[in-house]
Order: sequence, then C-alpha cells, then structure tokens
Amino acid sequence: MALGIGSVGNTSSLFAMNAMRVNSLLINKNIAQLSSGNRLINAGIDPSGLAISQMFRSQISGIDQAVYNAQDTVNLTRTADSTLANQQDVLVRMRDLAVRSSNEATLTDADRANLDAEYQSLKSELTRSGNAAQFNTKDLLNGTYGTQAAQVGPDNSPDQQLDVTLDESTSNSMGLAASDVSNVTNSQNAIDEIDTALEQVSNARVDLGVTENRLQYATNDLYTQRINNAAANSRIADTDFALTISSQVRAQLLNQVSLSALSQSNAQGFGVLKLLGMNG
Repeated sequence: MALGIGSVGNTSSLFAMNAMRVNSLLINKNIAQLSSGNRLINAGIDPSGLAISQMFRSQISGIDQAVYNAQDTVNLTRTADSTLANQQDVLVRMRDLAVRSSNEATLTDADRANLDAEYQSLKSELTRSGNAAQFNTKDLLNGTYGTQAAQVGPDNSPDQQLDVTLDESTSNSMGLAASDVSNVTNSQNAIDEIDTALEQVSNARVDLGVTENRLQYATNDLYTQRINNAAANSRIADTDFALTISSQVRAQLLNQVSLSALSQSNAQGFGVLKLLGMNG
C-alpha cells in the first residue's frame, strides 16, 4: 500500500486543528456567558429553555406592573380616605353647633342665626370637598366613580382584579341638604341627621380600609410570586459561574494541548522529509 509523503503527520495535524477549533468555540461561548451573566446568549444554547425563560420574564414584568398598580390604588384609597376624615371633623363641628343651638333655655334667635351661618358654611364645605376629591384627574367622591377594578395580577383573570368602590360623599348624599339650626326643633333634628351622616362616612372609611388591606395583602403575594419566578428563571437563563469557569479552564488547557500536538505533528512531518533528503 502506497504511502504519500503529504500524508505523514497530516491526520494528526487535522485532528489537532479541529480540536483547537472546537475548543475555541467553547472558549468564546464561555467568555460571552461570563461577561454577560446570561447563559442563553443565543437560541442554539437551549431552544426550549429560551422559550421557558421568555415566559418567566414576561410573567415577572407583569408582576412588577401589578405591584405598581396595587400601590397606586392604595394611594387612591388613601386620598379618598383623607377627604372623608376631614368630612368627619366637619360633621363633628356641625353636631356641636346643633347641640348648642338646641339649648332653648339660654340662646336667642339672633344667637341661632349666627350658629346657623357657620352651620350652612360647613355644610357647603362638605359638598365642596366631596366634589373636589380627585386622583389622577379621576373624581372620587362626587358620585361618578362607583365601582372600578384594579388590576393586581399579571394575567387576564377576574381573580387578579380587585374592585374599588367609592360612593358620593356630599351634604346631599348625607341627607343634610335641607338641614339647619335656625330654631330649636331643626337643631334637634340636625343632631340625629348628623349622627346618620357620621355613620355613613365611617362606614365608607371602613370599606376603604378593608380595600387597602386587601391591596397590601395582594402586593405581598405578588412579591412572593416575583421571587419564585425570578429564581426559576435564574436557574434557566443565568450563567452558572462555577461550572462555566471550570469549562473555560478545561477548554483553555485542551487548546494548549492541541497546539502542542499540532506542533509535534508538524515536526514529525518535517522529520520524515529530512530523512528523505527533501528538507531543502
């Protein structure tokens, strides 16, 4: 069987060169993964893992937005509650005026006229504050808000929405539109009417407090979901630095061995040519 001179050492040289090529590709991949912290530097690394990771990333992003929504809605409920708290203070003052005006034994009609002037002014303040309460230009307490849904989850599901209800809170909705303390009888009636209004405002604040607590619980749950989703995605998409560094060291060592093998293979070929007197 004939042996060509060109084949001497050629097979081993090609093997060494191919090993260097493979190791160089691995080194480049490892460098990219280490420098970016991302294992999935291209789809070919792990096609199915890339698809799963993208779903996790989408879910995580949606959770982040849902947290923002929930916290924003808490701010809305607190804005409404602040107005209602002020209205309670106004109602307490109006009740004091009604109780004072009911004292037939010592007050004159002129006294009651002065008390009623303040009373009417405070009644107007109830309406003004209810109509003025806004959040992001949305009217809260003038009767137009009603029930609206807060999106507190990353998906389109009724279970990931939470209703917020805001009813009208003005002197008219409290049943005080015609109330006055201009005489004893009206003053006594005003006491009962204000008690009813105070109960109405208190109930509205209780409902807002319950809603805020639910939003806070939803936010806590969202943070837990985010942690778990991020951890799951990290196992798929993030670079395992210990494993990748180990792979990098191995690939670099193999590259050095392949280079040495290539050098020896070439030297062997030159040796054969020398023996044949063909080294020039």
